[in-house]
Amino acid sequence: MIESIGQSFGSSAACAGRLASGVTAAAALFLLPSTPAPAADNVLAPHGLEEIIVTARKREESLQDTPISVTAFTTDALQARDIDTTRKLGDFTPNLVSNSGSAVSGNNSAASYFIRGIGQIDFLLNTDPGVGLYLDDVYIARSMGSAIDLVDLERIEVLRGPQGTLFGRNTIGGAIALRSRAPATQPSFRGEVVAGSDDLVGGKLAVDLPINDRLLTQLAASYRTRDGFVRRLADDVDLGDIDGGSARVALRWLPTDAWIVDLVADGSRHREESPPTTATALNGASAFGGFYNAVLSGSPNCFPPPGSFTDPACFNAQFLTGDLESTNATLHSQSDLDAWGTALTAGWDGGDGLSFKSITAYRSVEALGFRDGDNSPHVIAQTIDTWDHEQFSQELQLAGTAGSDALEWIVGLYYFEEQGTNLNFVDFAPVFIQSGGSVDNDSWAAFGQATWRFADRWSLTGGLRYTDETKRFTPDQFVIEDRGTGLPPGTPLLPPVEAQTSISELTPMVNLAYRWSDEAMTYGTYSEGFKSGGFTQRVFPPLPAVPSFDPEFVRSYEIGAKSTMLEERLRLNGAVFYTDYDDLQVQVLLGVAPITRNAAAAEIRGFELELTARPTAALLLEAGVGYTDAEYTEIGAQVIGLTLDNEFAQIPEWTTNAGASYDFALPAGAVLRPRVNWSYRSEVFMDALNTPEIRQPAYDLLSASLTYLTSDERWRASISGTNLTDERYFTSGFADLPVSGIAEVVVARPREWSLSVQYQF
Repeated sequence: MIESIGQSFGSSAACAGRLASGVTAAAALFLLPSTPAPAADNVLAPHGLEEIIVTARKREESLQDTPISVTAFTTDALQARDIDTTRKLGDFTPNLVSNSGSAVSGNNSAASYFIRGIGQIDFLLNTDPGVGLYLDDVYIARSMGSAIDLVDLERIEVLRGPQGTLFGRNTIGGAIALRSRAPATQPSFRGEVVAGSDDLVGGKLAVDLPINDRLLTQLAASYRTRDGFVRRLADDVDLGDIDGGSARVALRWLPTDAWIVDLVADGSRHREESPPTTATALNGASAFGGFYNAVLSGSPNCFPPPGSFTDPACFNAQFLTGDLESTNATLHSQSDLDAWGTALTAGWDGGDGLSFKSITAYRSVEALGFRDGDNSPHVIAQTIDTWDHEQFSQELQLAGTAGSDALEWIVGLYYFEEQGTNLNFVDFAPVFIQSGGSVDNDSWAAFGQATWRFADRWSLTGGLRYTDETKRFTPDQFVIEDRGTGLPPGTPLLPPVEAQTSISELTPMVNLAYRWSDEAMTYGTYSEGFKSGGFTQRVFPPLPAVPSFDPEFVRSYEIGAKSTMLEERLRLNGAVFYTDYDDLQVQVLLGVAPITRNAAAAEIRGFELELTARPTAALLLEAGVGYTDAEYTEIGAQVIGLTLDNEFAQIPEWTTNAGASYDFALPAGAVLRPRVNWSYRSEVFMDALNTPEIRQPAYDLLSASLTYLTSDERWRASISGTNLTDERYFTSGFADLPVSGIAEVVVARPREWSLSVQYQF
């Protein structure tokens, strides 16, 4: 394993160059003068780094004492980077990719997350996420609704690698854990209003109102509206707008000193235009484009395909706008989301290290999305998706210590069930069909993990998880209107009978850590994970049975180090990893249908390195770099078009970020804090087949802010700008040039600015 990791570094001179540059820059920082700017001690950060407390191992401990690869963002860190939604996390986290508005979903809330090359592209109910998203320990099961607005969070933790032995639901690639701020024992208020470019208007509110010492209440809410930025030329509608809000109500009851009972309800509502998509290529001689031109266009100029490039009756490249700012789409534009959930968490602390927790949760999502895939005035490839999903989960945890706290252990049981219906109304040039169907899935698991400190500097952690999952899918698919296929209306595309698949799997984890001193630690981890198989719901022409795909499996090796140096002014954490990936699920085309199949095998190598430094009390510097070398080692015969030379979809080789802020002292103890953030993503292909028309070249993003804080920190005013260089890029894409004749991408937001004012007491 160590040899495999080493080979990845030896094969990339750029890797060594970037590391050398980073080390040189870090050393240069400490040649700066260490005298802090004179200002109020309660505003300027102390001469040293703030300790970050995480619960990645289901207990509170310092980030530097946690022997796994974790990136953690506190409330202040999220605010400094203008992270107000989970879709922005990837810009500041090495080897994390996060985006929303899946290219074929038609909905802005359909998110996908990748960690170390493992994730999920499709938004369907039949495809599990490769990265688990957790809101206060409650698993968010599906892509739709997982682009979450951040409301009054305490922190976010991004955990890399399989996370089965501690987290409720099995996750193969990693986990993103959102931790809300708990209700306070004293009354408090936090409010913010924001305005900016593209008619941005928004606000946030968080109020703590304790009833008495035993009953605490909290309300948090946010709302934001902003114009879109991809113009539909036919009707001047701007796609990609923001118009939605979220709210959270929390009740904490302290019946005794040993019990804490939390009841939480949260909800989100969005009413927006469709995602900001546009076409990068159109093929009027494709199967569908050619059929439209020859049979449906009604113009002799359109035959033979691709037809005349000046006759608007023909479908071809004349409807390309030539930029990422406009589209010739005409299908009705709409993206709706209604999501809500409730959770009851009861925790008991029995003393002597023994504790118990129960987490009972229910969540519901309803969504609607319209997609004009051909981005033209004609009906070549258009879809409408309706979505109705609900989930229930129950988790029980028992934790304790033994041997004078030399042994810490936790065991748990987890149950999960979900029901949902996703109907796709697919309007192709030769046929109009209803696709989709309903799922009824359940999963249960038993898991445990223990850490044994068997010597002063050594600790050994072992974990084991048993998972049993069953998936059921009932198709609801038929022809609505035929225009040339010879299939009469009502013809089923799949038999409307339930298909079922099950898996039972035992997955282990072992971790060995050595603490060289109070400031330095190294560790090694081996873990296994899997992601269940499922069913293909996109089918055309009709098939006699529901096609399926198998589970995928990983064996993950990681070696890492964590260190704090120079009187706690420098924090440097890093890890190298190697992943052996079997039966990985990829999305390829079968005729016109994007389907999921198992590609055989792959290997993923790479590293993460994160640095935080405070050379002076006024100066804060942060940087991170991630490298992912993912390659196929085997390709199955059933995956048509994929070769060993193909790059992984959605996975950049390099993910890099840096930030710097400085506190200038002002009269009366106030502070003026400028900050600059930068991030870089190397070239990436948006599909498994590496279609050139949806290849995103490497790009940089630059943002900056200027913040004024009063001496008591009650008032804060900020002016900020994002994507200052006005980089035009896209975050996902879909291509089917031979059959549908289309290549489309979801475009990212251009340069923007905002002004916000906050008050708290």
